[in-house]
Amino acid sequence: GLNKKCVSLFSMKESVVTFFKDLLAIVLGIFIPFAIQGMIDRSRDRKNTRSSLELVRSELVRNIEDVSIINEFLLTEKRSAEYLLANRDSLDKCPLDSVRYHEGIILADVSFSLSQDALELLKMSSVFQNVGNNDLSMKIIRAYDCCGTIVNNVNRHISIRDTRFENSIDRQSAGEYVSRGSIDINEFIRTDYG
Repeated sequence: GLNKKCVSLFSMKESVVTFFKDLLAIVLGIFIPFAIQGMIDRSRDRKNTRSSLELVRSELVRNIEDVSIINEFLLTEKRSAEYLLANRDSLDKCPLDSVRYHEGIILADVSFSLSQDALELLKMSSVFQNVGNNDLSMKIIRAYDCCGTIVNNVNRHISIRDTRFENSIDRQSAGEYVSRGSIDINEFIRTDYG
């Protein structure tokens, strides 16, 4: 009788161990694929985040280059205006090519914009949430805000300049300033608007 009880306990113990082995195999069979898929997803997210941040960096570098170019133009515009203003009473005595060069600068048709495509891509995707660094996210937003401010200021300057020029030309005065199809800077610069 004791042998039967031992065999019965042993087989019961064996069936409990088998049950837990089977349960562990099932749990691991479910958990391992999810864990592996999670690691793959996190790796893909990190790769996408890195790629998106590289795109933002490249765009901001191009924007800095464009700001440098427009800054050079504005400095040249200022020097041209100073040249024309300093010589406004004797422009006809200045070298014609110098007068035409400076005239072309201050009357140039200019528009300015900076790209924000990478920022829009970040906003529309989940990448911003994956950055995981709020300081970096804020720096990116501030950099683009700064770009927007620069564009607004430059375009406001250009708009004011162009509006002043347009206000100085009416049907009567247009004939006075135009010679050979272009504005005669010698006449125009002597006006209040000029």
